[in-house]
Amino acid sequence: MELKIDRRVKKTKLSLKRAYLELIEQYSEQEITVSMIAQYADLNRATFYAHYSNKEEFLEEALCELLEGLREAVLSPFEDNNRINVNTLAPTTVQIFEYIEYNKRIFYALYNSHSDFEKRLEELFYYIFSKDILIEMKSTMGKINYDMFLHYQSKATLGLIFYWIQGNFQYPAKFMMDQLTIFSNTQVINLKKI
Repeated sequence: MELKIDRRVKKTKLSLKRAYLELIEQYSEQEITVSMIAQYADLNRATFYAHYSNKEEFLEEALCELLEGLREAVLSPFEDNNRINVNTLAPTTVQIFEYIEYNKRIFYALYNSHSDFEKRLEELFYYIFSKDILIEMKSTMGKINYDMFLHYQSKATLGLIFYWIQGNFQYPAKFMMDQLTIFSNTQVINLKKI
């Protein structure tokens, strides 16, 4: 019996999330109400409130699920290897962009509706590369402060991801992967006044 209830709960929550994704493509976040979400999901408001106390809790659950899925995707190449060469297209880069492209509707929706979306994505990247994955590096210029490097690298990668989301995914994931790889392996030679 419990399995049936779990399936029904999952199905209901999925219907609510799908409804929200359709609504965010038509309305601003401020215009979307719990009633609209429930109505679009062909449910009543009481069903929504049986699972969430408010719209913010609903969005928070969606964000947590999305971020956990991204974390799992980034770590998946390490299931069989404990070291990955990043001079070519890194499997972690592939996983990041493929996961985002596959879930682009929810990424776009949360980017536009969850007030802490950018901050939480940044925290996730920092956590992954400080607790789960160690970036091995060398520099001919001097000693690298790892913490500062993580912030620099995370901001650069996220800047590219946010650019992609803001442009409503105008480029395919493969192009974005290639660009990140090129950027990461590009050496700036000079600055020239225009």
